[in-house]
Amino acid sequence: MGAHVRLAFDSRTAAEEQGAGCYARDLLRALRDTAGEHDEIVETHRPRGAELFHAPWMQGAMLHSPCPMVVTLHDLATLRRPSERLRAGGIHLRMRHLALQRASHVIVPSETVAREAVAELGLDRERVAVIAEPSASAARTWEDVARETWAVYRQALTKPHRPCVTSPKRRVNRRRAASAPPGWSSAEL
Repeated sequence: MGAHVRLAFDSRTAAEEQGAGCYARDLLRALRDTAGEHDEIVETHRPRGAELFHAPWMQGAMLHSPCPMVVTLHDLATLRRPSERLRAGGIHLRMRHLALQRASHVIVPSETVAREAVAELGLDRERVAVIAEPSASAARTWEDVARETWAVYRQALTKPHRPCVTSPKRRVNRRRAASAPPGWSSAEL
């Protein structure tokens, strides 16, 4: 991945016994095993000073990441069940979806989840990477998953996604400018 990569990995969910916790724990171990000699993995959910940030669960996605962000999206179940949306917090969940849309890349476990993410979240398909997790019946290992994840990291670093977002302050100024007396400029407001 170049001379040196400092990866911030959000490991907060790794303490959970199932689901995203198992994924984060196993992936983190495999990433360490497959990292380059000069690569550094820092366990944190605050990626200051990092070149890349990976949130291995949707709740870890940042709305304003200071560096390119990769997010793992395990499924879109909360979008389909209103009771889950209410429990997860309506506006909070909407902010997570916005954070996903701002991610450089999103990793999903299957082509089905990739199609759903594109259709329901409006993600660009080229930013969605399908990386299947190991299963007992397959000859796939966590090291295979880690190598594919490092490849996604390389893509995120070479082609980071930076959406164009208008700041709320700019919108306020436009509103003020629209209601300003004739002859005034928005700089005078």
